[in-house]
Amino acid sequence: GSEFLARISQLPPATQAELLTFATAGDYTTPTCPSCGTKMVLRTAKKGANAGDEFWGCRNYSRGCRRTFQIKSE
Repeated sequence: GSEFLARISQLPPATQAELLTFATAGDYTTPTCPSCGTKMVLRTAKKGANAGDEFWGCRNYSRGCRRTFQIKSE
């Protein structure tokens, strides 16, 4: 890792900026469903003991993928 970073620091600033833009492209704040590979959706539980709590749910719920993630509270 440190050798890789050292090599990047030797590149011209414009090239470093291009690499940074490429490396951080996309949405890294939304989890990806490990079952089907699509981005998940922030949802709110409507029923049960968790009613009102937010969670991440798979976009493909209607197609049979039932994967969810709880949101950790601080």
